[in-house]
Amino acid sequence: MSDHGDDLEDGLDYIYSSSGDDLEGLTHIQETTSSELHDQVDHDKNFKDQEAHNAGKKRKHKSDKLSQKKKQKMEFDMEQKRNLAKELPDVIAEKLAAKIRQRYPDLSPLELSELYIGKSAIRDTQSFVLERNLDNYKTFIQTQLRRVLQDKRFVLVLAISAIRACDIYRAVRSLPIGSLKLINKNKLNDDLKTLTRSKARILIGTSGRISRILETENTPLTSQMIDAIICDSSFLDSKLQNIWDYDESFALVRKVLSMNEKCKVYLY
Repeated sequence: MSDHGDDLEDGLDYIYSSSGDDLEGLTHIQETTSSELHDQVDHDKNFKDQEAHNAGKKRKHKSDKLSQKKKQKMEFDMEQKRNLAKELPDVIAEKLAAKIRQRYPDLSPLELSELYIGKSAIRDTQSFVLERNLDNYKTFIQTQLRRVLQDKRFVLVLAISAIRACDIYRAVRSLPIGSLKLINKNKLNDDLKTLTRSKARILIGTSGRISRILETENTPLTSQMIDAIICDSSFLDSKLQNIWDYDESFALVRKVLSMNEKCKVYLY
C-alpha cells in the first residue's frame, strides 16, 4: 500500500508541477499576445494618423495651388483693365464687345450690335505715354483733345463713382476752360441751374447723374452738345472693377454716340 501510495503521491506532485508550468506558459502567451495587439493598435493608429496627415497636406497643396491660380487670374484681369486704354481702337472695341457678349449671352447678334461701341468712335491715345493717373489728367486733356478744346462744346468725363468724380475734378479744375462735377450728392435741380449759368466746358460725373440730366425735360445739356467722352477706364475701385464693369456706362456712351455721330470716345 505504501508503495502505491508513494506512486500516487509522486503522480500528484508531478501533475501539480506540470500544471503550474502550463499556467506560467499560458500567462506568458497571453501577455505576449496582449502586447502584440497593443503594438498593432498603435501601429494602425500611427498609420491612420500618417494617412490623415498626408491627405491634409495634399488638400492644403491643392488649395494653395487653386489659390495661386486664382490670384494669378485676378492679377491678369487687373492688368487687362488698367492697360485697356493703351490699346488700339480696334482692340478696345473688340474687348468691350466681348464683355457685352459675356454679359448678355441670350441676345442675338443684331441685338448685341446695338450695344457695341464701334472702333470708329474710339480715338487712338497710344501716343500718351505718361501714367494714366490723377496727376496727368490735365496733360492728357491738353494734348489728346487739342482740337476738341478749340470748339465751344462740352467734354464729358465719366467716372465710376462720385468720389472718383470729385478726385478728377480737383485734378483738372485749374484748366482755363473750367470744369464742373455732376454727382448724385448734388440736387438734380442745382446741377441743372449750374449748367445753365456756368461757362465751364469739362463736365465730370457718374453715368447715373449724366443720364438723368440728359433725360430731363428742357435740359441745358443734350447729347449733341458733347464733343468728347473721356472714360476713366484705368481706375479700379475697391472691388477691382472699372467703369466698363457697369451697364450704365455702356448705355450712356451708346446713347450719346447714337445721337451725335461727331462725338468721340477717349479712354484714360
